[in-house]
Amino acid sequence: MKKIQWILCAVLAIGALSGCEKDLQLYDTDTCWLNFYYDIENRSKFEDRFSRDAYSFVYGEDDRTRDTLWYEIQAMGFVYDHDRQIAIEQVTSDGNQAVPGKHYVAFDDPSLSGLYIMPAHQSRTKIPVVVLRDASLKQQTVTLKFVIKANDSFIPGYEEYNARYLTITDMLSEPSKWSYAYPLPGWTGYYNSLSDWFGTYGVVKHQFLIEKTGKKWDDEYIDSLLDGVSSFTYLNYYAAKLKGLLAEENAQRQAQGLDVLKESDGTVVEIPY
Repeated sequence: MKKIQWILCAVLAIGALSGCEKDLQLYDTDTCWLNFYYDIENRSKFEDRFSRDAYSFVYGEDDRTRDTLWYEIQAMGFVYDHDRQIAIEQVTSDGNQAVPGKHYVAFDDPSLSGLYIMPAHQSRTKIPVVVLRDASLKQQTVTLKFVIKANDSFIPGYEEYNARYLTITDMLSEPSKWSYAYPLPGWTGYYNSLSDWFGTYGVVKHQFLIEKTGKKWDDEYIDSLLDGVSSFTYLNYYAAKLKGLLAEENAQRQAQGLDVLKESDGTVVEIPY
């Protein structure tokens, strides 16, 4: 009896699926959406900090006047057999606004038109943001917020994937990943950031770390430090060593009649770990 019931259920299920199949509509819209691509495991875990980047000319050669950052972008919809133009525009954000032609090359500059393209037969590509080394960046940090703009080929996709923020300066400034929460591989719910070992960011602290290690302590270097579970053991050692070097530095300064290292606001430089 049970066998007959199972066969009957299977027949009914197949019939139901067949009926549903007749109701399916083919995807036939010409609309194509465009998003900035983020390499994160779960879209539901997306946070605004993933869209923020920092760039400083201070790390490069003294005669560098411009640099190019590349942002990955992904389309949703049909793939076409011809190149499609991508439109990007600056929008207002908090802080000092980046000025086109002064702090970055305008997105509609003719020299870049051939680079804002989704190539034929592709749904993902990279677009450039060309930053410029203006003298004003020695005294300030500016913010460039840019978004995907609708055109004849694409419209903006998911709202949370439509904007990027880039700070541009020619001074030491806080790397975007200093307080970035890195997930421990395989340990769901556990996160660490560089600030867990080195505390609150400060320019004087940043300069001290550069001088003692010969490293930039920029986003790329921070990524390398927090890449994998084993790196946390190394960071325990690394922070302890630099804390010791900081104590030695302050002892030498005091022996010379100088004050301990402090930030511009008077905060004592500390490595708390």
